[in-house]
Amino acid sequence: MNRRKAREGLEFIRNRFPHRSEIISVFSVAVFVCFSWSLLGFLNKFSSFILSFTIAEIAEIFAFMMAFALLESLAVTGFLALLSALLPPNWLKDGFALKGFVSILVFAITSIALQKFLDNFPSIPILITLVLAPLAAIVLLTYAMRSMPKFRNVLLNIEDRIVIMLFVYVPIGLLSLVIVLYRNLL
Repeated sequence: MNRRKAREGLEFIRNRFPHRSEIISVFSVAVFVCFSWSLLGFLNKFSSFILSFTIAEIAEIFAFMMAFALLESLAVTGFLALLSALLPPNWLKDGFALKGFVSILVFAITSIALQKFLDNFPSIPILITLVLAPLAAIVLLTYAMRSMPKFRNVLLNIEDRIVIMLFVYVPIGLLSLVIVLYRNLL
């Protein structure tokens, strides 16, 4: 009796989450965005690192940045998967790969915009606009995906190409995570 209830409970949870392949697609987009942004930041500061640090210290900084990018990618993907399980299925679970792709893209662009605006101490109405505008953009892009099949196909093609970056970035992130754990445990 208890096994049957446990099996039913696991089946209920499994039905609430998106399919594994869709989660991997969203993870690949999160990996691409987080790692690319981290690499850009590292390369932007590389010339000053050379003047201030040794090669070993620069390698440690790189390892910390790549390990954090991997953990950040996992957190973003986990958050979206959990959100899709909690919301009604037609909001996020149905078409999770595309909706997750659009959400990550919009929030990445918003994060970049916020970095630019936060340097100038924006007013409250501008901050509210910067928070509400991404939600409106996600709704509009989701509607565009449903009503324009060509747009949806373009997004699917882009997402399929981004999956390749998992084979480059994830090993770098895992190796960096091992280095960071080794460095902090010794």
